[in-house]
Amino acid sequence: MKKIFIPIITILVFFITSCRHENDTPAEKSKIISKIDSTEKNLFNPESSSVDQKLARYVMNLYLDFAKKYSDDSVRCAEYLFRASELSRATGEYFQAINYLDGICKNYPKFKKIPECIFLQGFYYQEFLKDTVYARGFYNQLILKYPTHVLVNDAKMLINMFGKSEETIIKEFEAKEKMQEKK
Repeated sequence: MKKIFIPIITILVFFITSCRHENDTPAEKSKIISKIDSTEKNLFNPESSSVDQKLARYVMNLYLDFAKKYSDDSVRCAEYLFRASELSRATGEYFQAINYLDGICKNYPKFKKIPECIFLQGFYYQEFLKDTVYARGFYNQLILKYPTHVLVNDAKMLINMFGKSEETIIKEFEAKEKMQEKK
């Protein structure tokens, strides 16, 4: 019985993995993209100024399905994962948002928004998870890898705010403004 069972399993596995599913066609890919586009339009509720939680989870699953099925489309996959990160943040799933950004950095290193991904990881750690150690690491990574990027000044400013009270930050800001006015 074992001798017959193993070849049957092997044949089934081969058959299942070698069959081309209809969702591998260009038409199915376009269908998923259209579904994502139409769903995204309904995500934000202007009346309540919030994201529809149920719809956000649905579209995040669409993003992930797309990235899984069409991983060769690196530009679109990275963009969809970036959007999934934004939705995760909007729904309060900060660790998940960070994980998506980290996945983009690791799997799509040529993605044009890599500096933003690095910065946002630091910002989410700082702002939502109150972890300035990790935040500093990401900000420093951004500063070292992309020294001319527009977000570098923001990263430096945020690092300088670590450990300061709001009152101290406001006083420093006001002092800088006064110095600017004198010039």
